[in-house]
Parts: sequence; C-alpha cells; structure tokens
Amino acid sequence: MKLHFQPEPDSRAIQIRVGGRYLLPGGVEHACETRSLSLETVEVLAPESGLLGDPVTLYLDDVGPVTGAIQAISAEGFTLAVEVGPERRTRFAARLDWLAAQASGRADQRSDPRIVPTHTAVEVRRADGRVLPGRVVDLSMTGAAIATTELPPVGEAITVGKRRATVVRHLQSGFAVTFRLPFRPETFGLHVVL
Repeated sequence: MKLHFQPEPDSRAIQIRVGGRYLLPGGVEHACETRSLSLETVEVLAPESGLLGDPVTLYLDDVGPVTGAIQAISAEGFTLAVEVGPERRTRFAARLDWLAAQASGRADQRSDPRIVPTHTAVEVRRADGRVLPGRVVDLSMTGAAIATTELPPVGEAITVGKRRATVVRHLQSGFAVTFRLPFRPETFGLHVVL
C-alpha cells in the first residue's frame, strides 16, 4: 500500500538538477531533469506533462524510482506529489541527504584512491549534445578529473565516455566530475575505459 505523506515542518526542498526520465500513463517515457526535490514534492523540468492527478513514475539518477501524482503543471514541466511507503521514504530521505551533501561540497570528493588509466582519451558529451575531446587526468571509483579546452559549468549533467556524471568543480586545465553511479570494485582498475 502506498501512502501520501503531508509536508512536515522540517522538510526542505533541495534546489538541485538531477537527470532522469519519467513515465506517463499510457507508457509514454521522456527525459527530464529536476529543479528541486523534497520528501513531499519533486519539481520536474519536462518536455511534456500529463494531466493533474495523473500517476507518474520518475527514474532519477542517484535516487532511483520515485512515484506520485501530478499536483501542478507549469510551462516548464510539472510538480509531482511524492507517494512512497515508509521503508522507501527512509531510503529516499537518505538519498536526498547525500545529494544535498554533494551539492554543498560537504562530501569529500577525493576520498577514493585515484589512478591514471591506460586509456586516457575520452569524449565528453555536453547537456546540449555537443561533444568535446578530453583526456582523463585521474580517475576514482566515484569521479574523475578531465582535461579539456572548454569548461562546462559546475552542476551541468554530462556524459564522460559512457558514464553519466555531474561537473563539480573547475581545475586549472579542465574540470572534475562525480559519477552518477560509482564503479564497482570488480570493474575498476587501470584497464577501465570510460
């Protein structure tokens, strides 16, 4: 049984862009991005909206599936009233805390050991579809430093090789990213090709 939780006094929306996709009634799926997230609502930037009250399932990078119903529609997308059970709500709250820590820089972004992989050439696909040539300076299970001539803005969702990532800071000759999904230990090593 799914429950809809009313807003709690200490619930705060996180103003953060998280990419993903959403499924409307009838099986229509689209790419999307969040504008803000909270335990009660998700503001979604979307090319197409359903109708008020329509059930929607979001599949958000770094968060997972989030279900609910459309409670408001705007020219840029819609607001989803989150409907989750108690167990999923606890996991969702933990993911929101993690995202807030990442966005504020509280998380140690260099906590994992870094390597220089054998294959350093990489393509960086910007949010607008442009592709930049790049070189992997160093790599960890959770992120990478990329040398390029063009710097995407901090916070932009990009693809580095085949891995989705978010730009977290600029470096002297490029930028650093955190991966949406970290490498698993068994797939990480000098042989890694992004």
